[in-house]
Amino acid sequence: MTMPHVGAVFAAIAGVVAIMLHSSIHKIEEGHLAVYYRGGALLTTPNGPGYHIMLPFITTYRSVQVRLFFQP
Repeated sequence: MTMPHVGAVFAAIAGVVAIMLHSSIHKIEEGHLAVYYRGGALLTTPNGPGYHIMLPFITTYRSVQVRLFFQP
C-alpha cells in the first residue's frame, strides 16, 4: 500500500473507534440509577451515579429517578 492509502485506512479506523467510544460512555446523574438492557432483556445489576461504559449498539440503558426532590 502507498502512504496515502495507509493514512486513509488509519483515519477510517480512528473514526470508527471514536464513534464506538462516544456511544459506549454515558453519565448517570445524582439521584438516578442506570437500568441496562442487552438485546431487549433486562440485566440484573443497575449502576449508580457517575460515568459508565457499556457495549455500544448491543446494550442500552434507561435512567431511573430513585430520589424525590422536595422544595420547601
